[in-house]
Amino acid sequence: MDLKNFSQRGFFEGKWKSLCDHSTCEKIQPSLKNDCFCITCHINHDADVDILSQNGFRYDCLRRGLQNGLNISSSDQKAPSGAGCPVEKQFFLLQKVLRETSLPATVDRRDDPIFPTGDEITIVYFAELEESLAAFFEGNRQCPGCVLLLMTTSWATREPSADDPSLSSIMVHTAITADAGGQTYLDNYDPPRRATYIVNHLTGATTDGRRHEGEDIVKYGLECPMASSMKLTKRTDNKLLTRMMCAASGVQHPITLALVPQDGMCDNMYESMPNIAVYRRPASGITTSWVEPLVINFLAQDSMKPYKKVVVKPFGSYWNSCKGVSFHDIHDLNSIIEAVLDLSSRIDRSDGILVESFHSVFKSSAALNVGRHAVNVEGRELSFRIRAIVCRTPQNGARLTQVLTGVADAGAPFGGAKTIGTSLETTLRRWGVTDSKRQKDIRESIKRASERLLLTLMKHEEKMSAEERGGIGAQTEMIGMDYILTSINDAIVPLVIEVNAHDCLYASSVYEVMNKDVRGEAARTLAQTMIARSQRFLMKNKVILIVGAGGFSKRNIWKDAQEFGVKIVLVDSNPEHFARRQVHMFLYYDMSDHTRDKEHADVIVHRVKSDVGLVDGCVSFWEDCVPLASLVAEGLGLTRTPSYTAAMAANAKGLTMKVLSGDYEPPHSPRPNLYASPAVRVTSPDELVNAVKQVPLPAILKLEYGSSAVGVKQVKTLQEAKAFVQHVQNTLQSEKDHPGVGLGHSRSFVLMSRLEGTEHDVDLAMFEGQVMAAFVSDNGPTRLPVCSETTAAMPSVLNKEEEQQLVMAAATCCRKLDLVTGVFNVELILTPCGPRLVEINARMGGFYLREWIRTIYDVDMLHLALMAACGVRPVAANSMAYGYSSKQARENRGQLMGILLYPSQHKQALSTTATPRHLQRLHDQGSIIFRQMEENLEDWTLEFEEPLASIGVKAPTVEEARAKLEGLCIGLGLETEESMRELLQDFVMT
Repeated sequence: MDLKNFSQRGFFEGKWKSLCDHSTCEKIQPSLKNDCFCITCHINHDADVDILSQNGFRYDCLRRGLQNGLNISSSDQKAPSGAGCPVEKQFFLLQKVLRETSLPATVDRRDDPIFPTGDEITIVYFAELEESLAAFFEGNRQCPGCVLLLMTTSWATREPSADDPSLSSIMVHTAITADAGGQTYLDNYDPPRRATYIVNHLTGATTDGRRHEGEDIVKYGLECPMASSMKLTKRTDNKLLTRMMCAASGVQHPITLALVPQDGMCDNMYESMPNIAVYRRPASGITTSWVEPLVINFLAQDSMKPYKKVVVKPFGSYWNSCKGVSFHDIHDLNSIIEAVLDLSSRIDRSDGILVESFHSVFKSSAALNVGRHAVNVEGRELSFRIRAIVCRTPQNGARLTQVLTGVADAGAPFGGAKTIGTSLETTLRRWGVTDSKRQKDIRESIKRASERLLLTLMKHEEKMSAEERGGIGAQTEMIGMDYILTSINDAIVPLVIEVNAHDCLYASSVYEVMNKDVRGEAARTLAQTMIARSQRFLMKNKVILIVGAGGFSKRNIWKDAQEFGVKIVLVDSNPEHFARRQVHMFLYYDMSDHTRDKEHADVIVHRVKSDVGLVDGCVSFWEDCVPLASLVAEGLGLTRTPSYTAAMAANAKGLTMKVLSGDYEPPHSPRPNLYASPAVRVTSPDELVNAVKQVPLPAILKLEYGSSAVGVKQVKTLQEAKAFVQHVQNTLQSEKDHPGVGLGHSRSFVLMSRLEGTEHDVDLAMFEGQVMAAFVSDNGPTRLPVCSETTAAMPSVLNKEEEQQLVMAAATCCRKLDLVTGVFNVELILTPCGPRLVEINARMGGFYLREWIRTIYDVDMLHLALMAACGVRPVAANSMAYGYSSKQARENRGQLMGILLYPSQHKQALSTTATPRHLQRLHDQGSIIFRQMEENLEDWTLEFEEPLASIGVKAPTVEEARAKLEGLCIGLGLETEESMRELLQDFVMT
């Protein structure tokens, strides 16, 4: 039969298609027949017939083809007798998962190998499906094609690192990956693709002893970051150690008697903690005569009097999912001793045993509320167990991502695999806790406890050497914490039962299949952290040229860039600039006259080639130097920096509007000219006579190349406009008169229409025209007539549709100017007719924006800017570009609101009640976010002033943030009640 006459489906293409007379299947050895995946023998026959049987012909057993096609080594097939090849089973299980979750089958693309560029994020999961599904699909949703699932280590090799021969790289030859929509692919890579991050779940500890091949390839000496190594997993799975950490973190835990091994654990691992007694087992083994007095003393202590039962459990890498756990009456000493002795004969030499207090879940009402009905459960004791997932964030914080519960009979141990996952709120409601505020308080207590424990664990790891951690890039990224909600002093308190470093996401995967509205919730932060660490790895030791050091407000850039792992070469006009001591190399060159930028660029390019050599990227964070950086990049052959034409189109505000008014763009976005407003360039006061005919008064006059609202004024009459232009041009004649406001380019002005509406900032990261990150913030009413910024709020208080309009407007305007790769700050006004552009800054946003974005979204715009300049795709899933709304950000991280301080408005308070020292003290205490923008706050210039500093506050809601900022500013004497009402009038939820 000619196969060309039949359609092919997914993974049955290419090497696996074959015609079947079914004789092969009849001859299969009896011991292997149950593991055959042909039509007749497949366990899940019903659905597979639909896929395999097409137009009357049948496929034969695929075993031999799979073993050849999937490159399964003989070592991978060392499974328990009768279990068959684990890789085959996992691959077919994946197809079953895809089919039953309405996703298409895997497409085999191995005949067309992919050529890696070397700058891809490559997160490698050595894992079976149970441990990897949630993170695999969520990671590929955030960064399509970047999370690679390897069901066998034979799909990769370990080779000496090209960067450091003393370390090793993991090179991927074959992998399963996915796009953002969940379509999976089986790919080959030629040359092999270098791993930027490793997760290893093909170990004995994570597969219950079934598979160990990951222990050989992922061992000490890897160059790239990785999740918990085997050494770290062993520590985190050590129930006693994590219980010690609970005590150190102030997290409630059972009263504990621990019997630990003589060796196999560090002598200094355990510290003295209240309610935890630790004894080392005799070398000869546990005997009744040795353990009985310890148990008797443990049960007799006053703290154990409230309890009726105890729990006996083992701990170690293989003891999870309630294995070996038993409950005992506190008065049944013989039963307790027998359980300890039984475990002592079953555990390994490096494992331990815990005897601990048994805690019942808080008492519910007699009738449980299920649906709309009450179910009487008198005579039957039920309990529920809580699983909390907490992850390390990209900025090395801790975040609770999901809380699930499982209900079962209280008389026997049970874990997540034996219950149906249910939300915390649903179970609390069934238990009689119907008040939403009380439910929220309970969730918050679980959140605090979980995040505190992970932070404590992270601090412990920071003190460990690379060898102790199991690798230079090894660290714990995620833990699962099991709680019981118990009653202590009439309060409902979460009490930690155990902590796990693996087996964390299985219950979450199942729950998220049932509840699609939370799909990806549990693994979202984990994926963000894996991506961020991969990006940091890719950027390590890259050489980046920065043109223009800027002022005091840019001071954090240099230290933070160094911590990011890049080497900064800085060129600046000030030979004594403080940043020269904080960068890899400093080049002095006077480039203050920007009318000669092309000449400057030639000199800088020559200096870089002769003194530095190859650089990976070029960027500027100082407004005046952005066009010069573009010229330098062009001279160095760096293609990721915006072109000089694009930079100048953004830098010259009149030219910006002219470009937007050009030809119509593709149909997927609004016409760029819809965002433009009338603007006329003015070089002298006399030109205003004709300008006001095109832009009617009142209007806005601003320096064409200006920034920070310097040289900006709302003018109502022609006489007022002329006087202002004359005064500014007489006063500010060169760059030295006021650095950083465009005087090195020109002293020309732009007359622009005054726009009615609310002002907003959109901070974008773009790569090849695609929006990779977008953050919307709100500005309060400007101080007229100088139009200086007053207050700000992040996340935005706008509704989602209005936010999306602003992001679309910002991205459309950038693309029209050919700003397609880089980090940009776009200022817009939301008018009744939609967004209108104020200006585009073709560089990272200034003032407080970078710090605020990092606080609310866990994204560092500096990192994204450096990556884009080097051609590394700047992925940041916590943004509107990936559907992460301001509402979600607010719920997860709270609301920021702040005020900018100016000499003309706040001089007296800054000298008395709100001195910089006092504000810094409040910042250090965590009460405010204080950002100083000028080095000397006492050297004030009232004319052409810029902000001296900003003060921000954080609260859970917009209303609370408003009240907090208002109270702070009034209390410090910065503003009055009336002025704060006016400044905060726009910050109301819509």
